[in-house]
Amino acid sequence: MQSRREVQRAQSRGSSRRIIRNLLLIILLVFLLAWSIYAFGNHPRRAADRQALQIARKYANLKNQSAFYICNREKTYYTVAGKNQSNQNILVIIPQKGGSVRVVKQANGITKNQALSRVWSREKPKKILKVAPGIFNNKTVWEVTYLNRHGKLCYDLLNFKSGHLVQQINNL
Repeated sequence: MQSRREVQRAQSRGSSRRIIRNLLLIILLVFLLAWSIYAFGNHPRRAADRQALQIARKYANLKNQSAFYICNREKTYYTVAGKNQSNQNILVIIPQKGGSVRVVKQANGITKNQALSRVWSREKPKKILKVAPGIFNNKTVWEVTYLNRHGKLCYDLLNFKSGHLVQQINNL
């Protein structure tokens, strides 16, 4: 026959095993929930990326992809950056809802880093949120989205060829 102390120890071991099992189960459930939210939230972006890549391969002979951008100005544009069959760096700008595909040689304009440098030198933002090529007033532009020194949302549109400021929206 077991003593009272042995019974308490056995119950205590069983209780701590249940607690550990329940904690591990809760951690697993939280991880699965977080992963599901992330995967569900990124599904539209991944689908747009895949579709834009197919179009870029078909219309611009894109050989390999180096980046994917989404620009929301007057309309939404998807841009695939990469190299074409001639090994030239290109941007393939695709409107989300109909319209013509625009293929731009990156050598004919400023780079993403040059666009960033121009915004940094002029505005000294607290944080850059996004840099994406797109179309504005039928011209190719770099859209730079950032938080200014006061933490307010700002947009700068820079002409792709010249780097000049096309439009600036401050303090949203």
